[in-house]
Amino acid sequence: MMNKTDHAGSDEPGQGRSAHGMRIWVTGASRGLGRAIAADLSEAGASLALTARSTGALEQIAAECALPPLLVPGSVADAEEVTAMAAAIQQEWGGLDAVVHCAGISPVFRSGDQLDIDTWREIIDVNLTGTFLVCQAAATLMSGGGSIVTLSSVHARSGAARLAAYSATKGGVESLTRALALDWAARGIRVNCIAPGYFETDMTEELRGSERQHRRLLAHIPVGQFGVPAQIVDVVRLLVGPGGSYLTGAVLPVDGGWTAT
Repeated sequence: MMNKTDHAGSDEPGQGRSAHGMRIWVTGASRGLGRAIAADLSEAGASLALTARSTGALEQIAAECALPPLLVPGSVADAEEVTAMAAAIQQEWGGLDAVVHCAGISPVFRSGDQLDIDTWREIIDVNLTGTFLVCQAAATLMSGGGSIVTLSSVHARSGAARLAAYSATKGGVESLTRALALDWAARGIRVNCIAPGYFETDMTEELRGSERQHRRLLAHIPVGQFGVPAQIVDVVRLLVGPGGSYLTGAVLPVDGGWTAT
């Protein structure tokens, strides 16, 4: 069994942003930004626990990791499954240094008057309740403090037609992040949120493949281009590592200026 002193880097300010030796749980690790973040943290020398609903998908990303990860598949919206994930991490490592919660449902483009209650509840359950369950479970594993990173979206603050449920959950994630940061500050647990804009991942491939949609989205991005995963992984390393030791309750937009307009 590994203990915290074996894995956590120095917490002293000014010691860099390395994730080397940290025990980090990444959810939503099989695709999109979650996959890019998992691959980068593994390359940086972190020991990873990876979550996604599909074991097969996790095995694919595991093959790309520099160090063999711990696979803890399941649904983040299921309280019993999240508890089982945390128990597996506790048994393997004896604790946790950070979690990067990327799991979520992609936007369902549907006008508010056409949004059925089952779809609404599913998006709420996965994107908002799932975030709470993972944060709560991770905090129980951080007896010596740690870092929790959630993901929201530019659409938490910037409205968009046909995205009522998705936007509501992401706004909720940002409020939840601030509240948990206050709840757990005395325990040495920092809770921060990254609000990504539109990135070049498999989840935006269809949008980017439409010339009309591509032009429409670029018109909202002052830097004039979609983000690439490498532009978000450095922010993740900052938040999980000692370089972010005085950051908590923050929401960091990584969106090319979208929310500044």
